[in-house]
Amino acid sequence: MEDKINFLAKHEKWTAVKKMDIDESTEKIDIARLLISIRETVNEKIFEYFDEDFDLQKIENIVSDLVPDGKLTEEKIAEILKKLKSPGVTKKLEGDKLKKEIAKQILTERVLQKIKLKTLDAKTIDKYIRKKEMEKAFKN
Repeated sequence: MEDKINFLAKHEKWTAVKKMDIDESTEKIDIARLLISIRETVNEKIFEYFDEDFDLQKIENIVSDLVPDGKLTEEKIAEILKKLKSPGVTKKLEGDKLKKEIAKQILTERVLQKIKLKTLDAKTIDKYIRKKEMEKAFKN
């Protein structure tokens, strides 16, 4: 079997396809970039599938309470993360222990998105790959 990555998602009107054939000339950074792209695609859709079991509006309200609009200082971000971890925030969530744990994870994801703490993203990796290719071209 040859090396490759195939990601296919189809549910109702949503379709996502990501593919890559991998050979000896494929750079690892290109593989990482595709995997990040798959993660981004999944992350964009994932919350839609929680709406039947979790009160996403309530979670969004807690996010709004925790994260003020506007530019955030490092101190403010630290304060937000401290509040996020507090038992008081957990008490605002509904359900048994396991359901609250998942709701807290959803809340954490949404807070991180709102405070714009960046994780790996495909656009930045693309810029890096282009820069690397240009540097390689100039050396030759």
